[in-house]
This record gives sequence, C-alpha cells and structure tokens, in this order.
Amino acid sequence: MGILDIFKRKRKEEEDTLGNPLENLKKGDIVELEGETWEVVDVAEYRYKGSVEREWEIRSARRRGFLSVEEGKIYFFEEVDINSIKPNLLSHYRRYREPPDEIEHDGKVYRLKFAGRAVYRKSSESWPVEVWEFISDDGEMIDVEVWDAYEIETFKGRELKEWEIEGIFRRS
Repeated sequence: MGILDIFKRKRKEEEDTLGNPLENLKKGDIVELEGETWEVVDVAEYRYKGSVEREWEIRSARRRGFLSVEEGKIYFFEEVDINSIKPNLLSHYRRYREPPDEIEHDGKVYRLKFAGRAVYRKSSESWPVEVWEFISDDGEMIDVEVWDAYEIETFKGRELKEWEIEGIFRRS
C-alpha cells in the first residue's frame, strides 16, 4: 500500500460518513447533538420482517438517549416515565394484548402509526420485542417496547435532520 492509497482510503471514509452520518458509528465515538457532547455506549438493532433498524445508545454528562436509522431517516429518543402516559400501558397490554389506538402524554395526543414484532439484537444476544409507534400531529413520537407482560419501556422522540448532528468524532 502506497502513500496515495492512504489518502484514497481516508477520502472514502469521509465520503461514507457524509452519505449517512451514523452508519459507521461504533462504541466510543462522539456525537455533537443539541449543543451537547454524547458518547456512543452501545450498538443494537431491531430486525422486523423485511427491514432492520439500527440503534445507538448515547450518553451525555446529564442525559441518556438513542439514535436510530430506519428507512434512511434519523431519529433521536429519550426514555419517558411510563406512568406519564394515559391509558396505563401495562394494564392495557395485560387486558387486550394489543396497543391502544391513541395515547396521551403531557396533554398531547399521539395516534398509533405502527405495531409489530421484532427481534432485538445486542452483542451476541437477542430477544423478542413488540414495538408500538405513536405520532402526534406535530411529528413528535412515542415508542413503546413491550418485552413481556411485566416489562414495558417508553421513549419520546422525533426525526432529526442531518444538519442537527453538529459533529461526529471517531475513536481510533
């Protein structure tokens, strides 16, 4: 490998990063987002029938969040207290085994957009999960992950534009 090959490889890596800024993120990489510095602490994926959603768990000095890429769109989510959502999702799931048509969080109504099953993969392990996606009229989203009749997690998020990711710094 000659010196020109090193420059060609570096240019190719930069082009790949510009194509989708998250696609090559790894543990330890740093992301500048919303005026905060976030470190990638874990990488996972959701495998649905016919599609895969990649997810990066990120942490700043004060917050924990998740970046994901699905069908070329970038999303940012943070966990919200399940008790702040109406109706009570745990009771609803135990009774009906399906999502409600709409939910309410902080006085805002979110309508069901998608409900389906996936296999969640992280490291070399995998677990089945049911995912419900709700969206409000202004585009905010609530994602509900049903792991079993006793464990449900809820996340609030939105679609990001690429320009909102202020910087990505790779760890060697």
